[in-house]
Amino acid sequence: MIKVAIIINPKSGKGSGEDFIEKLKSFKVPNSVNLTIYITEYPLHATSIAENISKEFDRIIIAGGDGTLNEFVNGFDVESNTSIGLLPIGSGNDFSLSLYKDKINIDKILMSYLSENIKLLKTDFGMIKLTESNGNIILKRFINSLGIGFDARVAYLNQTNKIFSGSLSYLISILRTFVKFNSIKFNIKIGDKRLNRNALFCSIGNGESVGAGLYLMPGAQIDDGYLDLSIVDLKSRIKLLKLLPKAAKNEIKGIPELEQMRFKKLEIVLETPYYSHVDGEIVSSKTKEIEVNVLREALTFMILE
Repeated sequence: MIKVAIIINPKSGKGSGEDFIEKLKSFKVPNSVNLTIYITEYPLHATSIAENISKEFDRIIIAGGDGTLNEFVNGFDVESNTSIGLLPIGSGNDFSLSLYKDKINIDKILMSYLSENIKLLKTDFGMIKLTESNGNIILKRFINSLGIGFDARVAYLNQTNKIFSGSLSYLISILRTFVKFNSIKFNIKIGDKRLNRNALFCSIGNGESVGAGLYLMPGAQIDDGYLDLSIVDLKSRIKLLKLLPKAAKNEIKGIPELEQMRFKKLEIVLETPYYSHVDGEIVSSKTKEIEVNVLREALTFMILE
């Protein structure tokens, strides 16, 4: 028997999680599979579940968005041989855009995860040590992205938006941030390089996109042993409005306002503390310093043939 667990966030996607729970009730599980279902009940519950079951199952499937996946990754034992699956039913499903290049079919993905033979991909993740302006230190993993600046403020507004979901919620949050936002001074160290930038934001990606499909880290790969830094320096807000549609179409690579670098270790100091997020979830509103490292091939994901 194949021991499989599914961790479901019922609040994912403004109702998609509840719909998925109902769907599972009538789903025919293969005879070769022993399935256990866990339903999260409070913030960070997926982290504690992961801490308890990382080595108890052959496969663990996460049904939720980037936030639920982030919770799971922060509790998962990287020494485990367990394979991980992702059913992207959240509001933001950016990591899934790197994991599955084609249009997503939840039923097809689930059937694949429960089949005898599965295709696997070793992926990286990022680790941060964040120091707040009051000296408090936060240690965190991220599977898809880390952002400081404009996109982090957007993530904060998106996270607190109780009315809209998905791309619409993110767009509204962008417009609200756009009205008042000013650039931030970043002091960045990558290896022997030291950079001083006055920019709208720094985005660090394991995957390519943030905010439900904005490709701010074009070319980033989840299995190359590196993280990708994107610094966007725009002199006017009008240029920002022109950039966003291009980012949605994955067409910003090579534009003069975008500076990109690939790295394994990076340090950032902000002259003025500000918001930061990992995988769309706010980490701090008073970020002062961040150290970022990549852990190569630390997770094993199931992917489609």
